[in-house]
Amino acid sequence: MKRATPYTILLAIVLIGCQTVEKKGPESTSNVEKVAITYVDSCWNTGDFSSFDRIIGKGFVRNLNGLEVANGRMELEAYIQNYIRAFPNLRITVNKFIEKDDNVILQWSFSGTNTGEFAEFIATGKKAIVNGVTLITFDSEGKMIQENTYYNELYLLQQLGFTLNPPNLK
Repeated sequence: MKRATPYTILLAIVLIGCQTVEKKGPESTSNVEKVAITYVDSCWNTGDFSSFDRIIGKGFVRNLNGLEVANGRMELEAYIQNYIRAFPNLRITVNKFIEKDDNVILQWSFSGTNTGEFAEFIATGKKAIVNGVTLITFDSEGKMIQENTYYNELYLLQQLGFTLNPPNLK
């Protein structure tokens, strides 16, 4: 019986430590969650960049699939505007949200119809749906300082009608 007591205590500690915290409503939403949701809903989904001063920190960098694509607020806005021009009806939906310390992970879905110029390519009129993951890092003031986004760019381009040609090895 003496052996069962330490195991029982250990089991109780593990069970208590593994409990998930259920959110009870808007009052339980953290600041970083509010910032991340504002970023997606206001900036990406509606093209409203008025919140940038509140949510983007100094030295902000956005990386896409390991490559830097925007450094600072102005470059980030221009980057997002390119997507909005290419996909005026674009919609990003956050499917899963994980917060840990000063980091947020978003698992998201993108959908939109390519009716505007994308990069340097004319509009294809085709609809695209892509899933991806974003890791956002926040500074001590709760502002975004780094975004690392990963998604299958080739799959997006294939949906728009682009193809890969094998290399000419002759």
